[in-house]
Amino acid sequence: MPQDPLELQRLLGSTFVSFMLSFMLVKAWLPFAPKRTGEVLLEVPLGLLQRLLVHRTQAMLVLLYIIVGSLPFFEDRWFLPGTQPAALAALAVILMLPLRYVFRDTGVGLNNGVPRLYKAFRRFIVRQGRGRLASNATIILEGRRQGKRGQPGPGAKLYIPSAEAPAVSRLLKRHVR
Repeated sequence: MPQDPLELQRLLGSTFVSFMLSFMLVKAWLPFAPKRTGEVLLEVPLGLLQRLLVHRTQAMLVLLYIIVGSLPFFEDRWFLPGTQPAALAALAVILMLPLRYVFRDTGVGLNNGVPRLYKAFRRFIVRQGRGRLASNATIILEGRRQGKRGQPGPGAKLYIPSAEAPAVSRLLKRHVR
């Protein structure tokens, strides 16, 4: 355990950046994931724009932390030496990893991750992107109502290329009721 409080702060800052990057990597690649059961109905590869949308929260947190930590007032206080260039390189590598949505007969998952079952959703909405996001479609899967109060369960958002939206919509119409 470091004795110097500044050294502990640097260690915690670098740990935060490492945790965010690890979380992004696990979303993109699960090397020890168990084999998924069920028939693959459709695979939708994601482009760079969709990968950015999938990882945007963690990527923005990492970039914000690195930018603020690089300001002259905070310089050499928030990270261990070498954290910033290593984090930027890791962020670039993670964003370049291929991603795809895998639609199985039971649910939908990202790459080889744990699929969300279709029966957990009650309906879906397709929203076409506008402006710079015109090549993207967002599919919002709304969770089923749960409990006595009927509060909706957790939903999901899928970011797919616009060209794949009709095929995904057809598939979801059959499975999400």
